[in-house]
Amino acid sequence: MHHRIRPIRSAAVALSTVALGAGVLAAPPASADPTPALRAAKAAAPATDSTPSTIAAQWIAGELTNGLLVGKFGADLGLTIDTGMALSTVADQGATVTAINDALEPRIAEYIGDGKKEAYAGATAKAAAFARTAKKNPTSYGGRNLIAELEARTADATTTTGTPPVSTPNPLAGRISDTSEFGDFANVVGQSYAVRALALANSAEAGAARDFLLKQQCTSGYFRLDFDKAASVSQSCTEGVAGSEAAPDATALAVINLVESGDKTPAVQAALAKAGGWLVARQRGSGAIRSAGEGASINTNTTALGGYALGLLKNRDAALKAALWVRKNQPVDKYKCRTALTKDTGAVAYRKDRATDAKTTGIPADARDEWRRATSQAILGLQFAPASKDRLQIVAAKREARAGDSVQFSVFGLAPSESACLQVKGDFVRVKGKKSGDKIVRKLELPAGNQRRVALVKTSDDEARTSLRVRN
Repeated sequence: MHHRIRPIRSAAVALSTVALGAGVLAAPPASADPTPALRAAKAAAPATDSTPSTIAAQWIAGELTNGLLVGKFGADLGLTIDTGMALSTVADQGATVTAINDALEPRIAEYIGDGKKEAYAGATAKAAAFARTAKKNPTSYGGRNLIAELEARTADATTTTGTPPVSTPNPLAGRISDTSEFGDFANVVGQSYAVRALALANSAEAGAARDFLLKQQCTSGYFRLDFDKAASVSQSCTEGVAGSEAAPDATALAVINLVESGDKTPAVQAALAKAGGWLVARQRGSGAIRSAGEGASINTNTTALGGYALGLLKNRDAALKAALWVRKNQPVDKYKCRTALTKDTGAVAYRKDRATDAKTTGIPADARDEWRRATSQAILGLQFAPASKDRLQIVAAKREARAGDSVQFSVFGLAPSESACLQVKGDFVRVKGKKSGDKIVRKLELPAGNQRRVALVKTSDDEARTSLRVRN
């Protein structure tokens, strides 16, 4: 059985370079190189289709302004980092990752604090993880030693009190915390990035950070989002207790960062197995994963993160299902099927209703941030979108027909959930690939005129055609 191989278009890099502006790409580009964990996961999966993640990457690269995503309140450095880490998994996006890094590194203090009066542990951890992703040294990033600063924000294993000094075990050992006049907002997501950054730096504090993260996993397998108060005796997730509610996004990110940390200890492997089982149990038959907390919904962010985590755990079926659901929310309405969203081909909607509305209005200016956030996470989940069974082709049921007849056409080679436009002069219909990958059958009405007409099926990056004689 042959799988259609999609070439990665050089337009991806061209688009990124133009959008980022002159002078940004002074440094040699980082390679957009999947991590060993992602390479191993994809090797264990069925053949995947690079198209949905590629066109999503192209779209969000075009949203960058001089290497940064800029919102209503200025540059959004956190979302920019998320985008850079997602783009690092997509072929031919190395130049964009480098451009993001070159824009971010000089401004890193705006994100992580000055390191003295203001020092944000979770942001420092995520920045350190991104620095490594961008092939930079996190110990000398923007003039800062992110690892040393993160270690300073990670609680030591013991505390020393009294005279003479006496050392006692620290119940907060490994926990990250902020120094800030605004309060301590460190949480489990930041802790998971800290585990990844410290482990990859071979820090002496990596083990304690990992152990504290594992305490945030409840017996059912999920991770909660927030820590207990520092004065609390427990410091562990306790199912059924306020503050220990399930957090699907935090669970997925804990899995992703634990896998990327490279920690193979039995405790980590057991935690990953439990978290993976919980995510699978939460996944619906459609492939979607519902978020939690206030405003909980079925959405592409939670589904893509959960699917990517399950993919890294080599749960092929669950990752595939999630990717199919996310791909359904990536409108590709081009050619005769074009809509107001055509100029934003590749963008992923947070929810289906957002895509439906935007087909008429386009993406509203005040909703663009939501589409960017959805797309940056979707790139990850789409890594496990399955490929088509065959090459793209279209076959007409007749070789000859009369003008005005509705003729049946069969389309082969659409990847599951892939959008396409089936068209002939005067008529068109939107189609999506079946989960099974089997042929799609639709009818088109033939135009007037005694001549040979061409019927086409077009995807975002491919097309096939056939012809038939039309007589009045």
